[in-house]
Amino acid sequence: MRFCTLSSCSYANSIVVQDRQTCVLVDCGLRKRDIKPFLAEVGLTPGDLDAVLITHCHVDHVYGLKYLLKERTIPVYSSSPVLKQLRARTSFCGQQDFRALSPVTPEKIGTLTVNHFRLSHDVETIGFTICGDGEKMGFITDTGFVPDYCLQAFKTVDYLYIESNHDLEMYKYSKKPPHVIRRNLGSSGHLSNDQCGQALKSMGLSNCKLVVLGHLSEEDNEPRRAIASARRFLPPGIPLRCAPSRIPGPWS
Repeated sequence: MRFCTLSSCSYANSIVVQDRQTCVLVDCGLRKRDIKPFLAEVGLTPGDLDAVLITHCHVDHVYGLKYLLKERTIPVYSSSPVLKQLRARTSFCGQQDFRALSPVTPEKIGTLTVNHFRLSHDVETIGFTICGDGEKMGFITDTGFVPDYCLQAFKTVDYLYIESNHDLEMYKYSKKPPHVIRRNLGSSGHLSNDQCGQALKSMGLSNCKLVVLGHLSEEDNEPRRAIASARRFLPPGIPLRCAPSRIPGPWS
């Protein structure tokens, strides 16, 4: 099993996850001009995608979905509330193959097994665990805190993609409007470096093969700060890196 980020910031978010037989895209916030080139940069085409998973309907996570679905019909999975909001906010051409994830049983997408977890954001938002090739990946972004059930479910992941959005010290000098900062710092906002670190500490992650920090603010965070904060809470030797903001990152 492997994954890579195509973009990871407030401008656009999109991540590829695949095992030997199935390939899914988690979110598609990419601009139309970037979808094919960014996929090509990691050795893929839209035709390689078996499904799209959507965390929530904010534009930086779904902007390019309508353009991707024009290329070919791909099943789109999310919770029922997220799909309802997506239909209401986005103009899609023709009939789309939207599939609601079960609230009680895992979803089989090809050879991958997907569980979803409700997060705490200002719109309906979900995170995932994705299993394939005998390995497990945790995916959590856009949440004001990490719920206890996620902390428990992610203890045994082989790979983790987790939000480390902003640095509290840098926020003291932020140019963002006060109401945006209050929102981001609240229980339905985004994880700070400190919150991300505390979540990593609670998860343990003693057998994790890679942690990738994502959705870093381009104005109110720096990779070196996020890495330094997270490193304090991880077991020694666990590989750790930040996802690039607007370009594809390396495969895990």
